[in-house]
Amino acid sequence: MKGKYLKRFLFFFLTAGMIYALGPDGAQSNLQQKAGNIIKQNCSVAGCHMGKYPQMGLNMEPGKFPGTVVDVPSAERPSLKIIDSQNPEKSYLLVKIKGSPEIVGKQMPLSRTPLPSESIQTIEDWARSIKGGASAGAQRETPAQNQSPGRAPQKTPEHPYHRPAFWGTRLINLPTAETTEKGHVLFRISHRFVPEVSSGYDSFYGLAGPANMLLSLGYALSDEVTITLGGTNLFQEFELGADWLFLEQKKSGLPFSAAAHVSGSLVTRREKGVGLFDSRNLKLNAQLSLSHQFSDRLSFLLVPAYSSNTDHWDNPSKGTLALGVGGRFMLLNEISLIAEWIPVLSGYKADFQGVGIGLEKKIGGHVFQVFVLSSSGVTSDQFLPGGDLNLFKGGIHFGFNIFRTF
Repeated sequence: MKGKYLKRFLFFFLTAGMIYALGPDGAQSNLQQKAGNIIKQNCSVAGCHMGKYPQMGLNMEPGKFPGTVVDVPSAERPSLKIIDSQNPEKSYLLVKIKGSPEIVGKQMPLSRTPLPSESIQTIEDWARSIKGGASAGAQRETPAQNQSPGRAPQKTPEHPYHRPAFWGTRLINLPTAETTEKGHVLFRISHRFVPEVSSGYDSFYGLAGPANMLLSLGYALSDEVTITLGGTNLFQEFELGADWLFLEQKKSGLPFSAAAHVSGSLVTRREKGVGLFDSRNLKLNAQLSLSHQFSDRLSFLLVPAYSSNTDHWDNPSKGTLALGVGGRFMLLNEISLIAEWIPVLSGYKADFQGVGIGLEKKIGGHVFQVFVLSSSGVTSDQFLPGGDLNLFKGGIHFGFNIFRTF
């Protein structure tokens, strides 16, 4: 008999537990988890709604979602809430992922395949499940949006600007004080067309012919430290470096950000009578990026830099001490004018100073830069001495950079 009553008690206990788990709160928690996973995979990705500068100031990373969306006004449509707990069907997030005509901008997720109907239904079911109150586990955040369409979050002492001083880790050639977020990988392509534009139709005005290209991968050990390995076909050179952001303008209270960049390069193209590890083929590079952000649109960059053995083909070879200056001015939303000038202070220098000017565009996790410049070098020791063309007299190379964060 005792065994019979014990079995009944266990059955009742397990049944009650299942009913409780599948009750309103349990079902809501399960829906929230499913919705959160969909958001994490499709929206909370590099270049979108995550990191220090998320799109529209909306961070939906795990740990912040759903507190950043429940009853928070949309930046694009302030009259609508991202998730409206009282009127779920009017939630702007649902409108945005469905691509309804009344949205501002493009359908979410941006530049990705639209969500399948099952995923949209899951998010919609979750939104309906929280009607009448905030979602379970949601920590409400102060609404971060301005009351004007299309604007980013309100400024705070810690985040005085809505955008970083520079989108890329390079202005053109000069390193900026921007770093990759912890655990992310940065892929970079730097391409310099060798023929000058004035060479005419034979080289398709500089676009057809040989090119110097650098491919690199960087991994962020922390939000402040990144290690990078790259290689270029020019002199078959490889460069291993580290970037350290040790001061941030918005956090330090100082009027600038500062990042140190150190690297070592090895020229592997063999020269007659010169060993692979000859001291002239080994280069040490040190640069200090000092940037000041005046506003969301205007930023300034100063880079004292030194590189050894910049004329490795000579014996003895010399190094180059230079001082780079540059800046960014945002012309339109996410489209900026970028420019830099790198005068040589002492040591080896090329025929003309390094000068470049171009345009920059950020799209999601990508940053695209196109420009004209006087130098076709791509590594630190190649561009610091200057270039072979006089940009001020019409001698220019075309070039571009692409940055992609994963």
